[in-house]
Amino acid sequence: DNTYIIYTADHGMAIGRHGLQGKQNLYEHTWRVPFVVKGPGIKPGSRAQGNVYLLDTLATLCSLAGIQPPATNEGISLEPVLKGRTQTVRETLYGVYSGGTKPGMRSVRHGDWKLIKYDVMDGSVRKTQLFNLKENPHEFLREHHALRPFPEPSPMVFNLAESPKYAAKRKELEALLLREMNRLNDPFRLWDQPQK
Repeated sequence: DNTYIIYTADHGMAIGRHGLQGKQNLYEHTWRVPFVVKGPGIKPGSRAQGNVYLLDTLATLCSLAGIQPPATNEGISLEPVLKGRTQTVRETLYGVYSGGTKPGMRSVRHGDWKLIKYDVMDGSVRKTQLFNLKENPHEFLREHHALRPFPEPSPMVFNLAESPKYAAKRKELEALLLREMNRLNDPFRLWDQPQK
């Protein structure tokens, strides 16, 4: 009874959501992946929102095995989350997708809030999206409701980036995004960020 089983994946798939196919985006359906662990000390049926990167897998396995991870490891052990000692090992998640166009997309998630910025197609597409994931976990956009025979949903279930009511939250997350880009030595800058 000293075996741990981990089930995970490297990415999700859009499968038509947001009008997209594949994995070339930073929406939750693609960015958020399963990370299911069974083993000694983990309460069966428990659930944690640990803000996980897949690079945490090695640090977690080493911690569970009682050994030090390699010095080159950049992950954080999720053992405290798995064993119920804490809810998360990090407050912020940072995402990047560049594909064939640079700088591409950048995203930052902090608490219930997520910011996605697009600077693609040689600068011909530049936009910002702000979502309250507690109110809008599927990151719906207004156009998703345009042709449906449903009542108008709450304004909280749309992109909030252009709403004056959320200007301070957008500014806060844009500053956090730039800090993460600097911390991780991201070589690119988006159209509205100070250049390196």
